[in-house]
Amino acid sequence: MQMRGTLLSRSSRLVPLIPRMNRVKHALRATNASGLPELMHGSIPIRIRTQHDCRTWSLCLLLFCFASASLLAAPPCVPPDSMRSLLQHNPTAANFADLGVWFGEQKQYACAANAFATSLQMQPDQPDADNVIFMFGVSLFLSGNAKDAIAPLQVAEQHGSRNIKLHLVLAAAFDQLQSTHSAEAEWRAVLALDQQSSAALDSLSTDLLLDNDCAGTITLLEDPMIAGQRTPKQSLNLGLAYSRTNQLEPAATVLRDGLNTLPDSLPIANALADVLVKLGRAQEAGDVLNLALAQHPGDHDTEIHLLQALMAANSAKAPEFARKLLLASPQDWMLLYLNGVIETRGGELQKARSYLEESITLNPDFAVSREALGLVLTRQNELPSAKEQFEKAIELGDDNAEVKQDLSKVMQALGAAK
Repeated sequence: MQMRGTLLSRSSRLVPLIPRMNRVKHALRATNASGLPELMHGSIPIRIRTQHDCRTWSLCLLLFCFASASLLAAPPCVPPDSMRSLLQHNPTAANFADLGVWFGEQKQYACAANAFATSLQMQPDQPDADNVIFMFGVSLFLSGNAKDAIAPLQVAEQHGSRNIKLHLVLAAAFDQLQSTHSAEAEWRAVLALDQQSSAALDSLSTDLLLDNDCAGTITLLEDPMIAGQRTPKQSLNLGLAYSRTNQLEPAATVLRDGLNTLPDSLPIANALADVLVKLGRAQEAGDVLNLALAQHPGDHDTEIHLLQALMAANSAKAPEFARKLLLASPQDWMLLYLNGVIETRGGELQKARSYLEESITLNPDFAVSREALGLVLTRQNELPSAKEQFEKAIELGDDNAEVKQDLSKVMQALGAAK
């Protein structure tokens, strides 16, 4: 069987899907195992040689750890008969690298990683070793082992590789491990090579929002080079960044443009509705959400957004709709909270209290429900308990001036009662 060709072409065949990796990175599973430094997959032995054979100490260590961690989780790696025969008679590093590519094409990524590791163990200083290290790291990542994939990818990066796929995979691996700052650096490295990379712009803007860097998100996505061709994800992230900085009109414009681009996007529809409610356009928000639900009947999150829009518009439909949703999802803390608010407005304080207390039991860290319960307790003249809820709301981050005023009034009343 012919097994020639450059490693560059082999790596291209192995990872044609890497630019789309951030779309599937969260679906990968993590693996952990331990074992001995010698493995047997089918009839192919994988052995760790001495440390002095390794190209670098870091590469030697990662290969040893990989071999040790693979034994208990070793998949059945069976090459085709022609390759098996060739490897038995001519077990060269190049042939094992070719085997890794073959396993990669079959989507047997753990087997591919084993083959690439064997190739590197046999000849650490082989031609295009950096490319084999890169394919080793990619195979680990695609097998669901993002943690162990980082080391070989960083080795390839340190050796000066400017392969954009390397940065894409390394960034996705860091994101999967929630190492956001490291991921951001890699996404920026991608953008240095391709300023319009959708994968990098999508993921970097998401990471910036996770860091609450709204200004950075806006600067990134308002770049004139991409403004006219934003992906739905970029429109959503930019709209959220504007909304969080109270720039509501630009937020509404960006989100409306995003929804026009992708009319069936529920995240964009929900975010747009939230902004419209803040702008005092609750009826328009309801129209947006009703259209979304016509395309996605019964979507729970969108139904909750619609309830909030109805409540903001003081719609007579809100109480009945709230009860209907709660009947379908009686353990939903948000629905319990919203029903509590509706009952408070209607003067049904005991019902409101019951809903709010149950909501807090399910989610004790939602500050606004604490404030709402404090108001109910105040109206029931249970001032010590009301004080406790207002204080807890402030502790949890409720910076509404009204909650501080309500707490002050309760404390004054308690002082006067002594």
